[in-house]
Amino acid sequence: MKDIVVWIGSDESRIYSMDEPGGNRSVVKRNDLDHHSRHKNDMREDSHTDSYFKELAEKIKDADQLFLVGAGFAKNRFRSYLDTHQTNTLAKKIIGMEKMESFEHKTLGQMMTRARKFFKAYNISHHPVQMKV
Repeated sequence: MKDIVVWIGSDESRIYSMDEPGGNRSVVKRNDLDHHSRHKNDMREDSHTDSYFKELAEKIKDADQLFLVGAGFAKNRFRSYLDTHQTNTLAKKIIGMEKMESFEHKTLGQMMTRARKFFKAYNISHHPVQMKV
């Protein structure tokens, strides 16, 4: 099973595979020239958001389970994007979302520990071990 945690910000997203040592997988950056002139709350009205989210969705297309984290509303907007554009694929793979302060204020180790705990609790509650009798 390929468990992926995605830290989503308005200008950059970081993708970590729980199956790889260290977890680091890739980074997706927003590609618009005027990103410094817009206010972060205007992200939902920015024409570059769809291309940013499309690139992010492409990077995580092989995930079996997705855990979305981030400090602001970008994770919610990405989920809405997936609900609209990837309804029967990636949108169904989101098993949780959680507010997590800016990546710069958390270490990778702290974030991965939190993600491991989340996946473990989710898998235990949704996929109980079957005892053979």
